[in-house]
Amino acid sequence: MSERRQLINLAYRLLGSLAEAEDAVQETYARWYAMSPQRQDAIESPGAWLTTVAGRICLNLLGSARVRRETYVGEWIPEPLPDRTEWNTGRPGGTTADPADRITLDESVDLAFLVVLESMTPAERVAFILHDVFRYPFAEVAE
Repeated sequence: MSERRQLINLAYRLLGSLAEAEDAVQETYARWYAMSPQRQDAIESPGAWLTTVAGRICLNLLGSARVRRETYVGEWIPEPLPDRTEWNTGRPGGTTADPADRITLDESVDLAFLVVLESMTPAERVAFILHDVFRYPFAEVAE
């Protein structure tokens, strides 16, 4: 369960919907717990296995007929993430940045990031997220 937050972050960035991300992570854990304890023990890195399976589930969802049938009227606006619980300091002298400024910056960066992701194919999106966000080497992503 220690990998859950990372898996939700990965799935959200790939799918653009928190509800779909949670469903993908739930499916990942369902596959993990469906395996026998012997098969689970045989996996050297459960975190890597969970990340791989979550990425593949997201890739399958992105390539599904349901996703291809969806069309958006007007500009696509991504689903917002839940409120962040931490505020970074952004002003000299250690004073906390104005939360309104931080939210505006976060939303503009998140939107720009999702626009970039929207222009990629599902496979490119998975490779980009795993490499640039989660720092997996391309050799591992290719496997």
